[in-house]
Amino acid sequence: MGLTTALALQRPGVTVTLIDRLTPGSGTSSGNAGIIATSSVHPEAMPGLLSSLPAMLLSPQGPVRLRPSFLLQQFPWLLRFLAQARPQRAETASVATSALSKPALRFWDGLLQQVGLPSPFTRKGLLYAYGSPRSFTEALRDNAYRTRRGITFEVLDGAAARALEPALAPSLAGAIYAPEAAHHPWPQTLSDQLFERFRARGGLFVGGAVAALAREGGQVRVHGLGAQPLADQLFLCAGAYSATLAKQLGWPVPLVTERGYHILHPAPGLELTRTVLFPELGFAATPMAEGLRLAGTVELASLEAPPAWDRAEVLSRNALRMLPALRGPGVKPWLGFRPSLPDSLPVLGAAPDAPQEIFFAFGHGHLGLTQAAVSAACLAALAEGEAPPLDLGPYRIDRPFPLF
Repeated sequence: MGLTTALALQRPGVTVTLIDRLTPGSGTSSGNAGIIATSSVHPEAMPGLLSSLPAMLLSPQGPVRLRPSFLLQQFPWLLRFLAQARPQRAETASVATSALSKPALRFWDGLLQQVGLPSPFTRKGLLYAYGSPRSFTEALRDNAYRTRRGITFEVLDGAAARALEPALAPSLAGAIYAPEAAHHPWPQTLSDQLFERFRARGGLFVGGAVAALAREGGQVRVHGLGAQPLADQLFLCAGAYSATLAKQLGWPVPLVTERGYHILHPAPGLELTRTVLFPELGFAATPMAEGLRLAGTVELASLEAPPAWDRAEVLSRNALRMLPALRGPGVKPWLGFRPSLPDSLPVLGAAPDAPQEIFFAFGHGHLGLTQAAVSAACLAALAEGEAPPLDLGPYRIDRPFPLF
């Protein structure tokens, strides 16, 4: 989010400084599933969640883990999240999610062309695969959200899905194919290329963790990184670290860390030509330059909690159920932090009390890579005093998050 925003802001007469505690792109952005999920229109809190959540939490192999410490510290967030599963709220969140996801490739193409980079995406669509007839039936019911959002898709039986991806299990119940989605075969290289273009176009980089942000008149001061000049405009795109900084600017938000894992199979013994998502098991399998990356699961825990590396091993065990030819041990287990809000929507837009000085783009949850270029275009328009390409009302930082 920070890299795309920094690039979109660059224009004659404007100096853009990018601040990152790590090398840009080497944190959570390096380990995602690489999907440009133009077909992602469902919020995380869907109707029926409350009845299915206990089974998901109690299964050691399940896609969700809730640490007791999180429950104690973030119980109000959990109530807000469950409240979003009401049908009308889920529908509203779906409309807003689709507005950012559906045009993602068009905005990515525009940004890449603007900075002189070729499109690096593999455009072979996205396959949502289901192992059991029950989960496939539920998926077909929920697919009505895609119909209402105008998403192109095909419903496939098991045989048709295996014709697209022969490595899938013979017992597969069925799949939904979204042909307009895409994936990147190595997300870290995308970040590296964006960062190189940012610097080549005159961008400045400061490495280190921001200790604090403070308003001084109509400007903002960054503390903790030496003698930083006052910024005329500040763009907060700090992912899971954004909540503390936003609060310092006077805007507390119910942002939590939803931790995701991945594991790499460098010699998987099978071939996939596109990303395959397995929603009932909570992970994706993406063919990448290094091998087959299995990415996903949900763990609700703090930024400081130690990794639960067994979550990465669960990915390989579950993958064998759906990709029975998978071979070799998984290597390089990895942990990343998804910044998540109760309604599955990001904070995107200007601070209501400083609409020309402070801007936000964080909380994109599972869809940061997908929605990055769209979000960046919106902030660049606001910075210029122009109308953004879509209505930012649903993503305001001061929107309500009801407890029930």
